[in-house]
Amino acid sequence: MTLGETLKEYRQANHWPQEMIAQKMMVTRTSISNWETGKTFPDIVNIMKLSTIYGCTIDDLVKGDRKKMKKTFRTMTYGAGIKDGTMRLKIETDATKFFPRGVEVKANVDMETGEVVFFVEQNDLDKIKQSLDE
Repeated sequence: MTLGETLKEYRQANHWPQEMIAQKMMVTRTSISNWETGKTFPDIVNIMKLSTIYGCTIDDLVKGDRKKMKKTFRTMTYGAGIKDGTMRLKIETDATKFFPRGVEVKANVDMETGEVVFFVEQNDLDKIKQSLDE
């Protein structure tokens, strides 16, 4: 769920019009509309104000409802170690043609922060492009 969708959901759950939120925030109604549609984003001060108005935490606004987020990967298991400084992951997806056969998705894992960056090497990108052209 995007920040804009979350903002709109909180506002609508309280049955408040955009004009009312704009007045409380001392911004224009257009600003509220732009935040909710994702055209622009509120700055941190406005996010803090919104969390107060909606009675939620900043994390609730920014991270959204994790239960409603679409789950792309069915399973994700760590591979048997590190090769070339890259933690290997096995990824299975719900979509049977998510990647063409033989394409390897790799990931860099920061073991301190838990941040995972997925990537595909150039030769595998070429395989993906070729499968799209067929």
